[in-house]
Amino acid sequence: MLNYRDSSIVFILIILGLMAYDYTYHVSGWYYFIAFFLFSLAIIFGSYFIQSGFFLKAYCSGDENKGQIAITFDDGPHENTSLILDVLKKNNATVAFFCIGKNIAGKENIVKSINDEGHIVSNHSFSHHNLFDFFSVKKLKQDVSKTDDLILRSTGKRNKLFRPPFGVTTPNIAQMVREMDYKVIGWNLRSYDTAIKDHDRLMKRILKGIKNGSLILLHDTTPGIEIVLQKVLDHARERNLKVVSIEDMFQINAYESV
Repeated sequence: MLNYRDSSIVFILIILGLMAYDYTYHVSGWYYFIAFFLFSLAIIFGSYFIQSGFFLKAYCSGDENKGQIAITFDDGPHENTSLILDVLKKNNATVAFFCIGKNIAGKENIVKSINDEGHIVSNHSFSHHNLFDFFSVKKLKQDVSKTDDLILRSTGKRNKLFRPPFGVTTPNIAQMVREMDYKVIGWNLRSYDTAIKDHDRLMKRILKGIKNGSLILLHDTTPGIEIVLQKVLDHARERNLKVVSIEDMFQINAYESV
């Protein structure tokens, strides 16, 4: 699929071609509208589907030949996080937690526990604001820097991973990521555990989607998420799929030297 830069070039060339043709022959305004409409669709698709790589590179799936899956949690720390950690310890599994900075206050001990028990603590923005995607580059950098500072204080480690709120990417987010030197982590199996309230339906969706190379998105904030996690781990074990950290899956470092 074309990325943002290539799509922009194609769009400009089409418009220039239409203008050149229109110089000699009449071109209906509908052709300009159709070109603009298709370009807009590409931008919308690229923004809302992080797997497309439209605005930036994101790590979304592992090697399908390695018999591995990875599990990530968003939106913590939360009261449920301790229950998640208990299940992980029992099953000797390592995952990544993408924390919202504003949720860390008062729960620094939970973040410390996540790190102390060998899991990855990473950045899911500070505010998780509904208009985060429309922030200026400067405001984006200020927002995510707050969370990096809180992670550093709680773990002693300087984070280098980022997951955009809602999984949405934009040119400004892409520029912020470049300037902050983040690696962006997406997913290829979205559980929709915050939206699907029927437990059986939720489990059916998740277990049906698990395969070699799955990168699963769950949320600390989902009631009963520890039960969901245990079933995912049981299912992976039955299928001889090893649960690995995203560092191992993608051969990347979650932190840099302080």
